[in-house]
Amino acid sequence: MTTPSQINAAPGSDSSYEGPLAHIENLKKYYPVTQGMIVRKNVGYVKAIDGVSIDIPKGQTYSLVGESGCGKTTTARMFLMVEKPTAGQVFFRGKDIHKLSRKETADYRASVQAVFQDPWSSLNPRMRVDSLIAEPLVTHQHLSRTELKKRVHELLETVGLRSFHAERYPHEFSGGQRQRIAIARALSTQPELMILDEPVSALDVSIRAQILNLLKELQQNFSLSYLLIAHNLATVRYMSHQVGVMYLGKLVEEGPPSAVFGDPKHPYTKALISAALPAHPTNDREEIVLRGEVPSPINPPSGCTFHTRCPVAMDICSTVYPERREVAEGHRTSCYLYTETGTASA
Repeated sequence: MTTPSQINAAPGSDSSYEGPLAHIENLKKYYPVTQGMIVRKNVGYVKAIDGVSIDIPKGQTYSLVGESGCGKTTTARMFLMVEKPTAGQVFFRGKDIHKLSRKETADYRASVQAVFQDPWSSLNPRMRVDSLIAEPLVTHQHLSRTELKKRVHELLETVGLRSFHAERYPHEFSGGQRQRIAIARALSTQPELMILDEPVSALDVSIRAQILNLLKELQQNFSLSYLLIAHNLATVRYMSHQVGVMYLGKLVEEGPPSAVFGDPKHPYTKALISAALPAHPTNDREEIVLRGEVPSPINPPSGCTFHTRCPVAMDICSTVYPERREVAEGHRTSCYLYTETGTASA
């Protein structure tokens, strides 16, 4: 079976670096909106991400939650270098990933891998499992055919499958098994950071806990860092070390799950948690119904973008966006309800 040292020895890693493994600083991503058939005219921008900063420490899980269209997946695409930021920077081990050399970029791509929502759509149905898992190894490492076969079998065993599964095609597996194959493929390049985009939402409820437990076990054994994108708040609470709540491209609250779920501060976070199903039908919960619809990201409201739906909005909320303040140790929010000391304003 693969040993932790094999996975930890990520290509191009710097063992002397002591800061957060990954970091984004004031990240912005605007998509131009154009009109016209012959002469294309720029009429505005979709502000998918608007000034987001987060840290992902080594060996920890940072989760992003929020309703669809808030910018979670776009943030993940920044780490995968699928998109370039309009402004701001993405750092990995203290280096701006868009200023890396060609060799460093190749090492970075090996160190950051992704597991997507639907394993059926992310696995080529015409390729056998051994070829699917070996493909990244062929790209990033120089292994003999014997070494390649051995490595594929080790990875399959690491995710709870058997070596003989390497000879099969994706359609011969269940949904949970296909997701295990996707995880094995992501592990093949010895990554340090894995982007988990709704990794269990397409699976049966009975299988979800198994995959989540597998991911936690892999994290403990191999010191993996995760950026988790999820709608299911129970999944986020179980997996996370830090949680960030996004609304209309901005990070409105951030902190450990015990604080964010146990004592939410931002009105949007409170509404989001109240909309989730309780752990038990008899549990009491505050029901918060927000007014109106989510504003357009092309023309977001001035000031705090949530003020048009906020039940406790003040005059200042519509003019100036609130700075992120620490309301408790490690617990931060962007809301005028709280002062610098974390005491609710009168």
